[in-house]
Amino acid sequence: MPRIKEVEFWSFLGALRGASDSKQKIEPVDKDAWKEYLKANKMSEPMMEEFAKSRFMDYKKVIIQADSEWDGFYMYSVDDEGALKWEP
Repeated sequence: MPRIKEVEFWSFLGALRGASDSKQKIEPVDKDAWKEYLKANKMSEPMMEEFAKSRFMDYKKVIIQADSEWDGFYMYSVDDEGALKWEP
């Protein structure tokens, strides 16, 4: 059963920087890749958004597609210093 868990924010930012540098991240503007990843991994963007809205004032979405523990779908807030991960 999927769940949404909080991850350590500063470690997440480091992983996000690494994924960005190595071109291993997917942004929502990459519509085809975004939809394909969520569908292939049976992830619910609306459910994740509702959870993020209850935790953060403002948030961003990103998918890290790397062969590491950071691979996954995230919502995060720099202002609130928090990050959520969808765990399949």
